[in-house]
Amino acid sequence: MSAIQENLLPGVNIDAVTRAAHSELVANRRYLHAHPEVGMETHETAQYVESQLQSYGLQTERSAQTGVISLVDSGKPGPTVMLRADIDALPITEETSHEYVSQNVGKMHACGHDTHAAMQLAVSRRLQNEGIGRGRIKLLYQPGEEGHHGAQKMIEDGALKSPDVTVAYGQHIWAGCPTGQIQISGGPVMAAVDTVRIVIHGKGTHAAFPHGGNDPIYCGAQIITALQSIVSRNIDPLKSAVITVSEFHAGTAHNIIPPHAKLTMSVRVFEKDVHQVLKRRIHEVVNGIADSLGCDADIDYSHEQVATVNDHRVAELVREEAIAIVGAANVTDDQQTMGAEDFSDFLAEVPGAFAFIGAANTAKECIYPHHHPKFNIDEDAMAIGNELMYRVANRLLAEY
Repeated sequence: MSAIQENLLPGVNIDAVTRAAHSELVANRRYLHAHPEVGMETHETAQYVESQLQSYGLQTERSAQTGVISLVDSGKPGPTVMLRADIDALPITEETSHEYVSQNVGKMHACGHDTHAAMQLAVSRRLQNEGIGRGRIKLLYQPGEEGHHGAQKMIEDGALKSPDVTVAYGQHIWAGCPTGQIQISGGPVMAAVDTVRIVIHGKGTHAAFPHGGNDPIYCGAQIITALQSIVSRNIDPLKSAVITVSEFHAGTAHNIIPPHAKLTMSVRVFEKDVHQVLKRRIHEVVNGIADSLGCDADIDYSHEQVATVNDHRVAELVREEAIAIVGAANVTDDQQTMGAEDFSDFLAEVPGAFAFIGAANTAKECIYPHHHPKFNIDEDAMAIGNELMYRVANRLLAEY
C-alpha cells in the first residue's frame, strides 16, 4: 500500500485504507488500459488478474476459459455475495496521448472495463487482508461483456454455483455523470436489446425501366419510415422504446435496381409488455409494406440481451452506502439508459443491483462518451467506486 493520499477527493467520505490503496489501483488500471483485449480473447488480461489475486493470497479458477473466479471465505455460515467486474475492451483505435495509451492497435478500453477490474482488485485485496465476518465473497472477472455474452457463458459454466450465489453487485464507471456523483435506483435501469436483420427480396431491373421490377430499395425506405410509427403510435408515451435502423445495404451500380436489399436494426426496451408489442408490430409493418410493394421479406429477429433490473431492496442498500460516501445531494436515481449491460444475465438469476459511478471531469478533459476513441475517465472517481464496492460487499454479507 502507498502513503495515504490526504488530497484525494477531500470532500468525499473515503477511509484511510481506500486512500492508501489508490496509487496501486491507478497502476493496475493503467496497465490494463495499455494492454486491452476484446471479446472472449482476454487471455493476458485473465493471467494478469490471476497473478494479482494470487499475490494477495487468493486462489483462482477459470470459467468460460478466460473468466477468473476467486473466493474469500469466512468459514462461517452466511450468504455468498458475488462481485463482478468485466475485463474486455472494444475493437476501437485509441486517439489519446496519455502515457498509458493502448499498445494493441485497434483495441481500446473505451468503456471503462479496465477501471472495473482495477477497482475490484483493490476490493479483493482488502477483503482478503481484513477477512470477513460471515459467508463468502465470490469475485468474478468476466470477459465478453461487449456483445459476446460473456456473463451467460460464465453462468453456463457454473459461475453462480459451488457455492450458490445469494446476491450480486456490479458497478460501471460513468462518463455521463461528474466525479463525486453516484446513480442507483431500483427496477429496470438498462435496456433489453434485440437485433433484427431483414432481407427484402424484390425484382431487379434497369434503372430506366422501374416499372419492369419491384424495387427493394424503395420498399426498404418505406419500411424504415413506417417503423418509426411503432414507437410514436403503438407505445404508451409514458414508456420508453427505441427502434434504430443502423444498416441499409443495396445495389451495385447507378443504373441497376437490385433484386435484394438488407436492413439491420437495434430494438431497445425496458418493459416486457412493450417488448412484445414491438416484436409483433415490427413483423406486421415489414411484411405488410413488402407485400403491398410486390416484395417478400425475411426477418431474423434475435434477442440479444435482457433488461438490467435492480432488486429494490439491494438498490436501497447501495443507495444508503452511496449517501454515506458522497452525500444525499450527490446520489440520484436518474439511472435509466437505453444502453445495455450483460450483468442483466446475472440479475435474471439472483437478486442484486448495478450502480453507476460518475467519472466525468471537464478540467481533466474527461469529456468523451463511452465507446469514443478519445474516451478517458477521472481516475479519482475510482476511489469512490473502490469504497462503494467494499461497503456494499460487507453490507450484503451482514443483511443476507
